[in-house]
Amino acid sequence: MKTENVLCPKCGKGNVIKKGRRKTKFGFRQFYYCKDCESGFTDSKFPNKTYGPGVIVNAINFYNLGNTLEESAKHINRRFKVKVSKSSVHSWLNEFMDICTYHIIRDEVLTTYSKDVLVSKTYEHNGLNYNFKYHRGKTDILCKYPSLAEYVKGLERGCPEFFENDNRCSQLKITISFKKSDRYNLACMLAGFALKSARNNKERHSVVETFMLINDSSTIACEVPVWFWEKNLDVGICGHIDILQIRNGKIYILDFKPDAIRENENKV
Repeated sequence: MKTENVLCPKCGKGNVIKKGRRKTKFGFRQFYYCKDCESGFTDSKFPNKTYGPGVIVNAINFYNLGNTLEESAKHINRRFKVKVSKSSVHSWLNEFMDICTYHIIRDEVLTTYSKDVLVSKTYEHNGLNYNFKYHRGKTDILCKYPSLAEYVKGLERGCPEFFENDNRCSQLKITISFKKSDRYNLACMLAGFALKSARNNKERHSVVETFMLINDSSTIACEVPVWFWEKNLDVGICGHIDILQIRNGKIYILDFKPDAIRENENKV
C-alpha cells in the first residue's frame, strides 16, 4: 500500500510502500521500499544514529539542567534501558550546539543556581490544565524589564480567582489586520528537533516548550497565564502565552502551531 507524506531519502520521490517491520536492539522500526529507485529505508527520525530521538533529546535536556556528562549518561541508561556513554552525550552536545545555544550562558547560570533552575506550577483554566514553567537563571540574566520579571516570578504564588473560569482570549472574535510572512529561524529549528522525540500528537506542545526552555538562550517561560480585567464592567478575558522569549533586549511572544503553514489566516 502506498504511503502518504513519506519521501525516499535517496531519490526524494514519494512512490513509497510499507515493506514490513525490522527488529532492532532499540525496538521495531517500519521498513519502506521505494519503487522508483528500488531502495529500502527505515522510519528513523535521526538517520545514521544508533539511538533514537528520545534518548538524544532527553540526554541534552538532562545535561543542560545542570548535570554532568556522567550523570546524564547514567540517567538516560536507567530511563531508556540503553548503554549510552558520557562521550556519546558529549558528541550530541557538540553536534547540536548551533541550535541548542544555552551553552553560551550555562556556566553563568550554574554558578548561581546549580541544578535548581526550573520553576513549575499547574493552573486550571476552563477545565484544562496548563503547566506554567519559567527558567530562573535565564529570567534573571536576560530580562531587563523589572516589571516583567516580577510578573513571571509572581506566578509561583498563583493567579486571580477569576482566571479559572473567565473567557479565553482564543474564543474571542476580533477582526485585526496583520501581515503574514514565512520565516524559518532558530525557534523553528529547535521545535523541529524536539518534535522528533514526541511519541504522539498530545506530547508535541509540552515537548517543544520544555526543550526550548531548557536548551535555548532566549526562552524564559512557557504557558504563561495572562489576563485583562475590567473592574467597572466586572468582566475579564484570560489566556496563555505558549513561549516567552527575550532576544537582543526585546520581548518576543511565540505561539506554537506545528501546522501553521496550513492554517487559515482568519483562524490564526
